Amino acid sequence: MKMKMNVSHAKVCKEPKENITNFHYEIFASCEESGRNESQQLANFANWKDFNCVVQEDSSTEGSILTFSVENKKRIHRRLKLFLLLDWRTAGTERLSFISPDDHLVHHYSSNRSSLVDYQVDNSNGMVRRSLYPLTARGISHWKQTLKTGSIPYQPLLKGPALTVASFDLLFSPLQKIQGHVIGAEAASREDLRKFHKHLKNRLAFHLKK
Repeated sequence: MKMKMNVSHAKVCKEPKENITNFHYEIFASCEESGRNESQQLANFANWKDFNCVVQEDSSTEGSILTFSVENKKRIHRRLKLFLLLDWRTAGTERLSFISPDDHLVHHYSSNRSSLVDYQVDNSNGMVRRSLYPLTARGISHWKQTLKTGSIPYQPLLKGPALTVASFDLLFSPLQKIQGHVIGAEAASREDLRKFHKHLKNRLAFHLKK
């Protein structure tokens, strides 16, 4: 299972649009059926083991909202672990990534930019557990084991380039659809970063109320 992304941020899955801050992401899933645990890298609009997965990105100058929707196509209860590996095009040197003890978000800082990653699931009834961590080369080297066990190496503070992993452990009722979101914001200052993050969360809340 080969990933296109790497922790150097030198190569990403897609070219960023001009003046738009984008996620660069890859999707993985893990599912246990009949006593066997299987994992797979998913393309968008993928249908794997009768799970239909769709991912859409809404980008603006403040950041991006990555919305995923997973539907259980079978008439039985099932469990799926979904992993989104997120690369952020943060420039600069002296990079530092950490999990904030206040809001449990992943923050990435460099010499000239700051970014953060947030997440949520719309239907909490179908969610067993969620987690958000920064990830370096050490975590990438254990990625196959991560997919097998469903747990991510805990690295709360990292120096140097790092990805972010959003993990969702989802329990589905028959024919149930679960939707969630990953929010990413980037700015030149921490104050602007807080404003952009709040703006993206408000925009998402307004969309969900429609």
